[in-house]
Amino acid sequence: TKAVVSTQSTGSSEKRTLLETLKKLQESHETIKSSLTCLDNTDRKRKVPQNPTKSASAATLGASTNLDLRPKEIIVKNCNNAEELHEHFSKFGTCTVLPSGVGVIIGFDKRRDAEMAYVKGRMVDDQELDIEWNKSDKVKTSSQVPVEPIR
Repeated sequence: TKAVVSTQSTGSSEKRTLLETLKKLQESHETIKSSLTCLDNTDRKRKVPQNPTKSASAATLGASTNLDLRPKEIIVKNCNNAEELHEHFSKFGTCTVLPSGVGVIIGFDKRRDAEMAYVKGRMVDDQELDIEWNKSDKVKTSSQVPVEPIR
């Protein structure tokens, strides 16, 4: 009878441990779930569902057939020092700086680099930059004086 009693107490101990683990997992799940709601909804909407007919390597790389036509250029309106701006924005990625009639246009090779510059590159020294997306190709030609882009 002693062996039966110890087996029953071990079983309830394991059950208690399992219930405690389950409770911790549920709490972790709720924490993660609430953290995900803090994400920008536009980022979550941008993700394209994977096509099940794609090859495994394409799905792994996140390949998409959508063409991203969003601008990769920003316009800085309140600073005309092209060399200083090139030095500042080149830390976000490869960029080209072109003075124009409306400000200084900063063109990036990648949209992601332009987004990082737009969000995190607003301060140079103690000056806050007035930054907008360059949504028009016409702005490039509005320069009064032809200027070679700084690379």
